[in-house]
Amino acid sequence: MRNLSGVLSLVLISLVLLSCGGNSAPSISLIPVQNGKDFQYIDKEGKIIINPQFAVASVFREGLALVKTSGDKGKFGFINEDGKYEIAANYKDGTVFSEGLAWVVSENGAPTAIDSKGEIKITLQDAEAVKIFRDGLAAFSILKDGEYQWGFVDKEGKVIISPQFSATGNFSEGKCEVLNKDGKWGYVDAEGKLIINYQFDAANKFVDGQAAVGFDGKAGAIDENGKYVINPQFDEIRTDGDLYAIRQGDKWGWSNREGEIIINPQFESVYSFSGGESAPVKMGKDWGYVDKEGKVKINPQFDDALPITNGFGIVQSGKKIGLIDEEGKYLVNPQFDEINYDLLFYLIYDGTFYESVTSDYFNIAPIVSRINLSSPEGLTLGSTLGDLIKKVNVKEEIFNQYRDTHLVLENIPLTSDATVNFSVQAKSHKEVEDGWYLVSVFNSSAPITGFSYTINLSGKGYSKADQVLAAIEKGIKGFKKDEADPASKDWTVYTNGTQKIYLNMNGPQVNVWVMKAQ
Repeated sequence: MRNLSGVLSLVLISLVLLSCGGNSAPSISLIPVQNGKDFQYIDKEGKIIINPQFAVASVFREGLALVKTSGDKGKFGFINEDGKYEIAANYKDGTVFSEGLAWVVSENGAPTAIDSKGEIKITLQDAEAVKIFRDGLAAFSILKDGEYQWGFVDKEGKVIISPQFSATGNFSEGKCEVLNKDGKWGYVDAEGKLIINYQFDAANKFVDGQAAVGFDGKAGAIDENGKYVINPQFDEIRTDGDLYAIRQGDKWGWSNREGEIIINPQFESVYSFSGGESAPVKMGKDWGYVDKEGKVKINPQFDDALPITNGFGIVQSGKKIGLIDEEGKYLVNPQFDEINYDLLFYLIYDGTFYESVTSDYFNIAPIVSRINLSSPEGLTLGSTLGDLIKKVNVKEEIFNQYRDTHLVLENIPLTSDATVNFSVQAKSHKEVEDGWYLVSVFNSSAPITGFSYTINLSGKGYSKADQVLAAIEKGIKGFKKDEADPASKDWTVYTNGTQKIYLNMNGPQVNVWVMKAQ
């Protein structure tokens, strides 16, 4: 919570406006807090219910919380309110549960939807990213022609809306905000039909028949037909149940659903009522609480404060976190170091910090199939540079008379996350007499004495050089390891008596050499 204002500022900067939840207060059973390096769960009296042990701890949803084990190699899993794992911590990433499903990603795996028993229901092998289910649909993206395009699948994994949008929100009340390639937002229905034209600079989900939107640097709200119920007039607007939090200049207040100001903009910052009777506001340097008439209910005294729901509010004082009741009295004195940002998003935006996952699937097969150790690029040791020119269709100008190693192919795409360079080793020039002088000329008959592939990995492949190397090594047949070779200190060396294969990796780079045995 020390970084609460900073985190929210980053979110606010990224959007002209933000939507909060509906009229009902979010339900919270246990509160994830941090002391030292690990998260624990407490109740509203401050009693530790689940001991400190997690690097990540989400709010409980549908009876389960997403957690990550401590340590450098922590994994995600799901616990129940007794702190027992219902789904083992075996995943590299995960979302919270929504509508009975959560998305998880295993090491080198694609996004997979699981149920509360951990059983796999959907795998989206080609998806780059995927969001939680809302209204029975989940947004997913693919990479096409170097750009991400978003569509939607149902709970059977069937593509309902084909990938075509530059960005999306989540479905709410049968509609979803989508971004076109021109940078404008509109709304589609559950079949993908455009029902509100692309026209907005920013757009948010529908709540009780209205959605906050941004247009030409100002913010307002529309109805289900796309007509303005509040003309764009505010500098910022956030849905807050039956109200809107609004900003004019550098001050915040509230309006009703028709845009009539009911609490004059006067506060440096505000959070939402979140279905309660009071909202946190910043007055000067401190935070307090006001009611829906703008009257101060709890005097400003906190370094930061979150909405009061479920009979308690989370506040920060002296860089420590505590809990207060609806009168501002401490239920739990400030003593904790941090809350999880998922709790923050849940209380203020009726959302989650763990809304999406990114695929970790890295397709090694196209790389391995390109690295031909017996006949690199259709050539063999002993093939000539003339053979190379015909096979690879390069010009003799690429060969440097002062070097024995020549770059033939550069940055050839193998996958979206891997490119390859291909070089050959040969004495490409020879000296011939030209009158009184010797001149160096290209020798198309020069034999090739070695080949090298340099595989450069990025994106999902950046940390997978070891897996690429292992896959290439697995395909080596008819060779045995040569640990007597001086290069074996830094390279893995294989030999069959006449040829040698050298393998090594350097960060996100894999090197493969095929050379004549000396």
